[in-house]
Amino acid sequence: MYAKLCNIEILSSYIKDVSVGDMLTVQALITNPLDWQHFYEKILTIKRGDKTDFTVVTGEGDRLVGTGDIVEVDKWSNSGHYGFKIKIDVKRQKSLTDRRIRGPGRTAKPAAEKPPAEPAEAEAPQFAPLAAAATTLVTPQDIASFREMLKGSITMDMA
Repeated sequence: MYAKLCNIEILSSYIKDVSVGDMLTVQALITNPLDWQHFYEKILTIKRGDKTDFTVVTGEGDRLVGTGDIVEVDKWSNSGHYGFKIKIDVKRQKSLTDRRIRGPGRTAKPAAEKPPAEPAEAEAPQFAPLAAAATTLVTPQDIASFREMLKGSITMDMA
């Protein structure tokens, strides 16, 4: 995980929690007082209502880039542990790995369905449910080649 908010870069070793939605919340925990001094100086410059750019890489590897307004900046110390939480009201967000689902007005019209071909059903009736759900058809030759590939493996020895 990684986050860059305002002028602060937060590495995964400090990040305690990240939640993304209409509000971006990044919570960090710092155990080293020297590191805390570095973060504290930068946190003092952040004010509520400021506009900021952000970049967040989640634990799953999704990268989010956007802009928003600072809603909350909270900092605390608790027996040698220091932490802070920054909440941002997301105005614009771009996900570089995910594709967004389009609204109902922008979706493509489904193509007219053609009746299934008679010879295909006669050749492999046991695969008919799979053929409707998948774009490719598994043939007996595919199964035989898969078994050949597995010969001598633990999986084949178990049967």
